[in-house]
Amino acid sequence: MTNLLHGLVAGGLLLGAVPAMACSAYLVVLSAAAFFHRASAPTGAANHRLVVLVPAHDEAELIGRCLASLFDQSYPRELYRVVVIADNCQDSTAALARAAGAEVMVREDLTAVGKGRALRWATERLLALDAGLDAVVVVDADSVAHPELLRELAAELDTGAGAVQGEYLVLRDGSSSRAGLKAAALFLFHRVRFSGLAALGLPCNLAGNGMLIRRSVLETIPWDAFTSTEDLEYSLHLRLQGIRPRFASRAGIEGPVPERGAADRVQRIRWEGGRFYLVRTMLWPLLSAFGRRRDLGALSAAVDLVVPPLGLLALIDSAIVAVALILGHLGLVGSWLVLLCAIPAVGLAMHVLVGLVAGRAPADLYLSLIASPAYLLSKLAVYAHLARGLEQDRWRRTPRAADAQNAVSRFGLGSTGIDPVDMETALKLILNSPHEPRARQVCTVNLHFLATAAASTEVGEVLRASALNVPDGHPVVWLGRLAGYRVPGRVAGSDLLPLLATGAARNGTRLFLLGGEYGVAAEAARRLRDRNPDLVIAHHEPPLGAIDDLDSEAIIEMIRQARSDVLLVAFGHPKQELWISRHLAQLPVSVAIGVGCAFDLVAGRRSRAPRWMRACGLEWLYRLLREPRRLLPRYASDALYMATLLASITYRRRASVQ
Repeated sequence: MTNLLHGLVAGGLLLGAVPAMACSAYLVVLSAAAFFHRASAPTGAANHRLVVLVPAHDEAELIGRCLASLFDQSYPRELYRVVVIADNCQDSTAALARAAGAEVMVREDLTAVGKGRALRWATERLLALDAGLDAVVVVDADSVAHPELLRELAAELDTGAGAVQGEYLVLRDGSSSRAGLKAAALFLFHRVRFSGLAALGLPCNLAGNGMLIRRSVLETIPWDAFTSTEDLEYSLHLRLQGIRPRFASRAGIEGPVPERGAADRVQRIRWEGGRFYLVRTMLWPLLSAFGRRRDLGALSAAVDLVVPPLGLLALIDSAIVAVALILGHLGLVGSWLVLLCAIPAVGLAMHVLVGLVAGRAPADLYLSLIASPAYLLSKLAVYAHLARGLEQDRWRRTPRAADAQNAVSRFGLGSTGIDPVDMETALKLILNSPHEPRARQVCTVNLHFLATAAASTEVGEVLRASALNVPDGHPVVWLGRLAGYRVPGRVAGSDLLPLLATGAARNGTRLFLLGGEYGVAAEAARRLRDRNPDLVIAHHEPPLGAIDDLDSEAIIEMIRQARSDVLLVAFGHPKQELWISRHLAQLPVSVAIGVGCAFDLVAGRRSRAPRWMRACGLEWLYRLLREPRRLLPRYASDALYMATLLASITYRRRASVQ
């Protein structure tokens, strides 16, 4: 009975060790083969017409750097176009791309999100419209292309290649040990592994960045990969059809990787979860293709697919060694089996070290290996997430560092969300919005807005759906701070309008003033233009009346003819917010803002409180003394609502302390 138990334990251990040993052996062979890879220099004259596609979803921060590298190529400029796919963007990606000299294709389809969907949409249109196009090159919007990228990729077309992958490495603009470790991992995968495959005469996979696909291939096999690892998925589809992607090691491109936090987690879950999904769905078709055609390309794709990612393989090897040592200590297995179980871990270490040497890695990549134990422990959380089940067939964008820096953390006051921005940030968000595909609503929220939103379901919905709610009014600032939030200060609509006009004149943003009475919009426009001679501003003063009485179609057509970028509406609250919200989908502008009595103040029809009263938060008192009959009932109602908010905030703070 004891011998049977020992045999079962040894058999189970071998069942795990043998596959791990095979994976390590495969990687060691590729590392050794990488020593013999020699990249061939391009021959012949450049004569292929290319389109460089840059899929971009909210990439305003990095798109300029990428396009600059693409316009600085050694490939003849007349032979390639740079086309940015502004894919469901909410920022100024499209405008910045146009300003940099790129063509822009704006895609708006929230039912089919993701890079794969964007590539399918764009390639279909490009192939239909450009009969002279020879190949499509895909470059991620956050990457930097080496000057020889296009020349080296296009040179492979002369060899008959249907698809080509350049050398995609990490852009070392970070200094953490984790970033260095990721750089080493990508180095081993995209340089060493691909070089080894090329030296053995085997195809590589596409990496999604710095890749070229011949026109005839796209016509035969349209981009049909929409999972979270669309590049690997499309590569496998090519391999099933007998297309063997070539590795062009001299075609260099670099891209950043997230170093930590949510971005790192999302990217690892996306890559590795998608890979596991493809193992389940594509392994058998690849093996079947090899069985039918004896296609080594399909077989090598299947082998490459089942070899786990480097981090997971290291965890598996470590677990096997740990279990073997424990069982050996308990006397359940012999020392020979413990040594045998150590072979996969030793092989993996050989792959890493031999690969770094074969690829002529810089010294800092060797040093980054020191951080590998901590990094492997952090990956346990990723695999635990995957084990619980993940929608691995869906795309998720990796958050950018700028997303966290630029994101506005909205907090709640009553039923209304407030964005704690200062005036400078609000102006930046508004002025960076021109040329965006959809209008966005900005609300200047004061205490009266909060009270109205609490009393009116429709107003509450408008404020919840708005793109930006700035704190207009000292009570909003005070309440936010009392609730424990960092609110920089007041962003008054009456201050926003003249500052916005100055910024708009500087960067060419067109304004449209809508509302007011007795010619106040025209006078406000004239004064703003006098202060800012370069300002392009239009205006319209519709008849007074209810929202449903306005000729909204005619108003929208006026705005369209003026080609305005920012619409400022002075109908008073809540009429202006409701009108904007109801027509937001039809408004031909990027931003629409309700500004209340701002036209009257700019035009000189009303006076503002002295500066000292504004600084002390007493502007409401100044206005009340000047218009007591109109404002007293409103202020009394607002004060009552403010008292309920104060009581609620005080109660919550005391409860949190207890």
